[in-house]
Amino acid sequence: MTSLFRTVFFWALALTTAAVAIANRKGVTLSFDPFNSTSPALAIEIRLFWIILGAALIGIVLGSWSSWLAQNPLRRTLRDQEEKIRRLEREVEVAQSIIAKPGTARTIDVRRA
Repeated sequence: MTSLFRTVFFWALALTTAAVAIANRKGVTLSFDPFNSTSPALAIEIRLFWIILGAALIGIVLGSWSSWLAQNPLRRTLRDQEEKIRRLEREVEVAQSIIAKPGTARTIDVRRA
């Protein structure tokens, strides 16, 4: 159910972003000077949909990075558990090699004694 919700939400968000980007094709001035709005020191004339799509891309990248960082403790625990399993498997192999096999055990012949 969660997977279906995520899929529907993603596609709805993607279609909305695409519709807004298509509707905003006019050029705008993107200014990076907060102190002088009339004649900014650094300004770019760019189509608005590039700003919208760029912001969406930055959001996706930051969200993915945040999710990856949040899962770091889980990945660390998983690595530790896998190492513990490998160590225990090696201990079992060593213990099995030490245990005498049923056909190889030596028997004492009482009649000779």
